[in-house]
Amino acid sequence: MRAASIVSAGSLAPRAVAPLLGALLGVAVAPLAPQAAHANMVQQIIVGKCSEAMQADFKKAGKTPPAGMVGDTCGCVADGMLKQRQSLDQAKTICVQKVTKKYGAI
Repeated sequence: MRAASIVSAGSLAPRAVAPLLGALLGVAVAPLAPQAAHANMVQQIIVGKCSEAMQADFKKAGKTPPAGMVGDTCGCVADGMLKQRQSLDQAKTICVQKVTKKYGAI
């Protein structure tokens, strides 16, 4: 049965509508799962590259970052870029300020 004929009938009981809505919602929600997985993968890549760069910078400076500092900074950068649509430079600036307040200057 075509959706147009169901809708135009106008005599659908609530029990008949529920499966239709469930099917429509299932179709609408299913494509979101791959997008969420992709976003998670992109976040992991950003955090990984950021962590590598920070560790290299600290090593070059002969310093050791406090526990949690690299993770906090890189998680903040990834969130800023992905969720708040900030550029890399914007996210880095904001996150360095936040983390410096938390951990102090190194």
